[in-house]
Amino acid sequence: MPVEGRSMRENILAAAVQLFAEYGYHAAPLRDIARLAGIQAASIYHHYPNKQSLLVEIMETYMKRLNSQLETLLRTYDDPRERLREAIANHIRLHTSNKAEFFIIDTELRSLEGEQRAHIVELRDIYDHLLQGMLQNGMERGVFRPSDTKVTSYAVIAMCTQVSSWFHPGGRLSVQQVIDIYYQIISQGLLLHPEGTRRLEESVHTLPPSSALGD
Repeated sequence: MPVEGRSMRENILAAAVQLFAEYGYHAAPLRDIARLAGIQAASIYHHYPNKQSLLVEIMETYMKRLNSQLETLLRTYDDPRERLREAIANHIRLHTSNKAEFFIIDTELRSLEGEQRAHIVELRDIYDHLLQGMLQNGMERGVFRPSDTKVTSYAVIAMCTQVSSWFHPGGRLSVQQVIDIYYQIISQGLLLHPEGTRRLEESVHTLPPSSALGD
């Protein structure tokens, strides 16, 4: 349904996000997106030329946000441990607060066509290279143990992305508590001197017990 105070273009994009995430790109016709946005099907073309342009805008917007925030924190922090912690936090926060958008990014790349696909892949590659550069810097400075930066970056991305599949706001753990746990797990595998994570381990041990993640 349309949201008061939001532009028609934003309402259309929000409708596309909802339907793409729920049914998949190919199973979500423009007429249903228009109906959910509260307009006639023909009116959608005043804002977007086709369904592909909606998919591209969703992916481009959130990949650029992910990249720009990682670039900012890499400029802001110099210590490899702080960079790692903030990179983990950035990835988890964005993926848990924009679940549908990043689900679309992760599952609908195959639906992009030609140059549009190449453009989004390039944005994804930028993120991979930024993360790999951060890891390489930590290794060269003797903070992270030597390892294959590409494989390590893929492992970190996969772990942090998966949080959005089980995390529920209002559950047992806050986003920050999850970030602390993930930083502890990842840093113990990377740091040459893992005793630097002792403070985080102590904070994690104070969390209330539960039989299920996110409950």
